[in-house]
Amino acid sequence: MNSIKNNTVRQKKMMALAGLFWFFFLIFYLLGALTFHAGEQTFTALYVWFNSSIFSPILIALLSVTIIFHVVTAVTRQLSNNVSSGDRYKKPYPKAIPRLVAWSGASIILIFIVTHSVQMFSIDSVDLYSEILIIFQRPMMWAIYGLGMIAISTHLHHGLTNVLQTLGISSKQPKGFAFGIVFVIMAGYASIPLGILYAKI
Repeated sequence: MNSIKNNTVRQKKMMALAGLFWFFFLIFYLLGALTFHAGEQTFTALYVWFNSSIFSPILIALLSVTIIFHVVTAVTRQLSNNVSSGDRYKKPYPKAIPRLVAWSGASIILIFIVTHSVQMFSIDSVDLYSEILIIFQRPMMWAIYGLGMIAISTHLHHGLTNVLQTLGISSKQPKGFAFGIVFVIMAGYASIPLGILYAKI
């Protein structure tokens, strides 16, 4: 039983580390995306440089490995919990987060990440600025982007409130602090389509 418990704790810590990697990537990606407000020349120069540098394939590889690990571990842990023998070892799913809601949100995030990645990789860096302008002229893209951001922000808030406890850094869940961080990050991402909308008015 102790070995099972230790393995579960180890998996949770690894999932937390993978999640933290994506958290810092969201901030890094946001800082680059915010150069959109500085104009086409600055925005294009940054993305042309980065996409042609050695850092781009390294980052893509790390992101792919960590998200695959995060998803596979989450699914296998849940499946393992479902087939656990005896009520003593089977942990109930948190009542505050219905199973359907949690897994639907996770699925939306994964679909959004894949869709957004394919969309971005299919556009030449030189044309990225103008393509983003075109993308956010479509109401459907507003809906997709908004739904994706809501799902990510919810998952991110849940993760941040638990990651310190999982890593053994804190025994409390600073939900208010996590909400503030998530709000600032999502406000930054939302500023890009809102800026495009404002420019059209």
